[in-house]
Amino acid sequence: MKNPKEWIIFGIGVVCAIIVVVLLIYHFTPHDGNQKDTTEVLIETSEGDIVVRLYDDTPLHRDNFIRNVQAHAYDNRPFHRIVPDMVIQAGAAESDTSEVQPTIPAEILCPPHFHRQGALAAAREPDSINPDRRSSALQWYIVTGKTYTSAELSELQVLMYEARTNTLYEHLCSEYAFELSRLKEKDHEAYQEMLNKLQVEAEETMVKNPPQRYSHIQRETYARIGGAPHLDGEYTVFGEVIEGMPVALRIGRTPVDANEHPRQNVYIKRVTIVNGPE
Repeated sequence: MKNPKEWIIFGIGVVCAIIVVVLLIYHFTPHDGNQKDTTEVLIETSEGDIVVRLYDDTPLHRDNFIRNVQAHAYDNRPFHRIVPDMVIQAGAAESDTSEVQPTIPAEILCPPHFHRQGALAAAREPDSINPDRRSSALQWYIVTGKTYTSAELSELQVLMYEARTNTLYEHLCSEYAFELSRLKEKDHEAYQEMLNKLQVEAEETMVKNPPQRYSHIQRETYARIGGAPHLDGEYTVFGEVIEGMPVALRIGRTPVDANEHPRQNVYIKRVTIVNGPE
């Protein structure tokens, strides 16, 4: 027979276990916080149908996608970029648009939205010319991805940290390009000293603003269903696939050339809103 203290401890343990289970179910179940009012979109492709749900907490991207669907901007277009085990990308290809593509402000919410398999996200130009990470108003992708062990995620995080430090260093060198050029010609020692100073500045900046560590939920999700974790915090995720993920995965297996262009076209026949504003 348990004494009252043991019963209290047992009860607390049961409650904690229930809370953990509920949280895991919540995170692993497609959701955006208000499902009854969310917008669902049907993407009819030459390989089958995909249905995506748009998140309400990324309203700029949601409304932009809805406007494009209503304008039939995505109809009769191919998936113009396929990266095996990562993403299938569609929308307006670069050759279809003007030199300067329209953009919308980033709405990067990570967590709760990250690049698990089935995530719908906006493409964008790289940080070097787009430091605010503004999204393309025309191009989007669906994550196909692959699974990652916890050890692989930890290794990936280290590599990403080093890559971002190098990118920041290169950006600083670009800012001081004129001064570096002058020193390189006249004073090699001072030139090397300035390079070292910029490297230290880049490293100190990264220490103060390190990349967000993968949460337990992210690690569990990437181990269970997979995704593209290296994209987390870099691009705006504004929806997710709720039906037809096998179709997206089949498209993701399409053979591609060296430029990640499909060797055979996979077309989007039509995109329509099936639940939400008409």
